[in-house]
Amino acid sequence: MLLSTDKLKKIRSEHGWSQEVLAKASGLSVRTIQRIESDGKASAESTLAIASVFNLSPQLLMATSNEIEVNWVRRIIMKNLMALLVITGAIAMFVVLGESASLVIDVQSGLFLILFLYAATVIAFGTKGMLKSIQGLKYLFTDELVGGVQAQYLAKLYSSQVKFLYAGALIGFISGAIGILGNIDTYENFVFQRASSFNLIIIFHAAIIAESIFRPLSLKLKTCDMLS
Repeated sequence: MLLSTDKLKKIRSEHGWSQEVLAKASGLSVRTIQRIESDGKASAESTLAIASVFNLSPQLLMATSNEIEVNWVRRIIMKNLMALLVITGAIAMFVVLGESASLVIDVQSGLFLILFLYAATVIAFGTKGMLKSIQGLKYLFTDELVGGVQAQYLAKLYSSQVKFLYAGALIGFISGAIGILGNIDTYENFVFQRASSFNLIIIFHAAIIAESIFRPLSLKLKTCDMLS
């Protein structure tokens, strides 16, 4: 279940209770209260215990759709910091080395990532899983919420696809690095730097696809599932 952290904090403050007092009254640990007030995640038992001490219906503590939206967006931003660093580093290298913008739009590396992504998806989840992953892309752009088994399945699927993308990027990067190092004696220093920066494009593409599509979908569906 996903509780409204703002509601819980407000109700506790109105009673003049500290987290320690609420923990003692509800029979939960202080750490549990702190975690619930931080991310809103609570089991049915914890929700009932907290609602009981305030003489409220558990439903009154539930997060609203707007709060859910804010919560998953905040989590996406925090989890995307590393990806943003990778992207920023790649762009900086292109600028420093004077690469043209056309190199960033590398069709071959993008096509390789997509093919690797769905090949890995078929191996791990079957053809049905691949089709569901494509159909589920609509949840990134709609307020429609799904729950239960479907949300759990799709959240797991998209979380795995994030890993598949980075795995494909790593394979592509290593393959490119081997090719570059195998011919290092024929490169001048500047040419070597240009080749190395070009080799980072596949990681750049993986970060964009993973962090703008598949990780947000996974987080949104995990959050929505807490309502079911």
